[in-house]
Amino acid sequence: MPEVLLFVKDFELGSRLSEVCVDQNRNVEFSDEKTDPNTFPTLVLLAIVDMDEKVFSSVGFVAELKRRNIKVIGTMKRINNKEQSKLRTAGCDIILPRASLIKNIPNLLEELLD
Repeated sequence: MPEVLLFVKDFELGSRLSEVCVDQNRNVEFSDEKTDPNTFPTLVLLAIVDMDEKVFSSVGFVAELKRRNIKVIGTMKRINNKEQSKLRTAGCDIILPRASLIKNIPNLLEELLD
């Protein structure tokens, strides 16, 4: 069962994130906007969400993840203060630029999942 759900459509970003998760012995699964939140495995602890994708960047989506006690890491190419504030209010735990996320994901996984 996955511990980490990736809501990422960008192939390169998704590949790099899943590779790091696997290297850290974390079970990972890709999800998309069609995934019913009621079908999320109960062991999911963390969601990494590409906030540059319109289908994932909604306040309702982030709030739904938080209702299920899933920690949320959001990533954007360029962080916009207005969007960041809105997503944090909805429950996004951390929002990082993509480059920073890739570099720091091993530490984030350790910090948020252990």
